Formats: sequence, C-alpha cells, structure tokens
Amino acid sequence: MKTIALMPVRNEAAMLPFSLACLSSCCDVIMVCDQASTDSSRDICRQFPKVILIESSTAAVCEVGRWKLLDAARDYEGKNLLWCTDADELISPARFRDFLARDRARLVPGTVVAGQFHQLWERPDQYRDDGSAYAPYWKEFGLVDDRTTDFDRSPSLPLHQPRVPLAAGQTTLRSENLHVLHLQWLMADVNQMKQAWYRCKEWLDGSTSVEINRRYSITLPATRVRTSPVPEEWTEGLRFPELVDGGVTWQEKEILEAFEEHGAEFFEPLEIWHIPSLGQLFRDQVGRRPRPDRSYRPPFSQRARHFARRVVAGTRRRLLA
Repeated sequence: MKTIALMPVRNEAAMLPFSLACLSSCCDVIMVCDQASTDSSRDICRQFPKVILIESSTAAVCEVGRWKLLDAARDYEGKNLLWCTDADELISPARFRDFLARDRARLVPGTVVAGQFHQLWERPDQYRDDGSAYAPYWKEFGLVDDRTTDFDRSPSLPLHQPRVPLAAGQTTLRSENLHVLHLQWLMADVNQMKQAWYRCKEWLDGSTSVEINRRYSITLPATRVRTSPVPEEWTEGLRFPELVDGGVTWQEKEILEAFEEHGAEFFEPLEIWHIPSLGQLFRDQVGRRPRPDRSYRPPFSQRARHFARRVVAGTRRRLLA
C-alpha cells in the first residue's frame, strides 16, 4: 500500500516549500494539480522528487482539481491510502509515520481516515479553541482507495465539497495521532479577501445573498478569540513560512475584474465591505456606504440573550479553571 498525497494548487508559492517538504517525509508520492498558477508554484513543485505535477492551462475551483487527482492516483496499482490535503496545511511527518505504523492493519479498502483540524491563529504556536466553528474538529483527510468510490461530479458543483469521496457504509478511523494545522488564519487580511472571493463567485453562480452571507458569517472578523498553545509534538519536523502581505492576491484581482464588469453596486448585498479596499471602491463608484443584506441575522433581542448566555458560560469556565 502506497501513501499518495493529493493536493490542488493555485498560486501557493508562499506555502508550497513547507507543505511539500512535510509530505515528502511521510508519503510515497505527492500529486499536485496546478490550476494555472501565475506565481512560481509549478517551479517549486519541480524541486521535489516525489511530486507528480498535473498542469492545467485554465483555472478551476479546487474541487475539480480533486477529481483529476483521484483519477491520476488510480494509475498506481493497489488499494492505496490517499491523503487529500491543501498547500496551507501541515502535519508532523513523525506523527503521520507513527499513525501508519500503529494502524496499518486497520487500513482496509474503503476506510476513511479522519484527523483533528486546528486553525492556527495569528501565530504558529497557538490555535483557536473557543467553541466556535473554528475550534478543533474531526475532518476526513484520507481514504484507503477501494477504486470504486467517487466524488459527486454533477455540473451544479457546490464549493467546499468533502475532501475525500464518501459513500454509505464506509468505516471512519479517527486517529488521535493526526493533528492537521491549517495556516489560513495566520494572514487574516489575505484570508478575508479569499472569503470575499467565495461570496462573489457564489453570487455570480446564482446563490441568494441570504444563503451566502449566512454561510460565510463565521469568517467575519472576530474579537475576544480564545486560543490554546500548540503542543511541541504536533510540530515535530515542521518548518513554518514567514508570511507577509504580498500585495494584491489573485482573488482580489478577480473580484476587481468582476466589479469592473458588473459594477460594485451589483455586489452590494454581500457582506464584503468590511474589507477597507472594497468598501472604499464601493463608495468611490456609488457615492454612498454599502448596505449589505443582513436579514439572515436573528432579531436583536435574540442575539442579546445568546450573548448573555455566552458571558455566563465564560464566567463559569474561568471560575472553575
């Protein structure tokens, strides 16, 4: 059984040297599907001997990349462990190898492998741990390929499909050894623009503003975030990028192109105007402040009661600590 990492990529030059080094230490093969990157992502991939690079001349959402990667992985014989990851995720190679050694007998075809997903917050040595949607949770990353399970490849493709192809009756193996560290929130401003891109794309694809704003409300800037320290054993063998604002991202470029084509006012219902550059662009074009659709929010009285319950619960936790 080979361990084959599958990773869709688009303009991830800042992350790839670190995630590919990590995967090179614990996987037999790393398959990367590049979605027409305009930075040095492809050149970086070629520097790693275990990487098989699948190049696309056109950009597509990462879900389409995962389809291509699954097909390519099945060119290898056997019922292999497919590890479905992204460029901004790291896992300790030592802990991954320990997982393979301990649980190999349980990795039978059709088994889904889940690990704990942690959102690093502001610094690489802490993760968000506050009971929110960004607190640690179990997430499916691996599949022992039975060579029959497939993704839903319907034309009306939703964003954010499951990482691995899932089917009824599968066994899920949850490993306490697997702690996947997500680097996305180490650059909060860049990630806010990424979330704005998701909103704009779904708006153009025909979703309603209520659906979109409710779905992405958890990504709005948060205050009073509680964090916990990252244990040293979770980062054994890892190096972290020194992330800095690299200027205009590809997501921002595509948003600006959409604004030029449709006008900023077309996107007014979306909750994206807390991003200073987008809010200023709207005011320049339209001559007033934007009024996004916040009808998905519960009434103020209900929000006040919810906030009061959170304050009481937080006070109790501190008193019992």
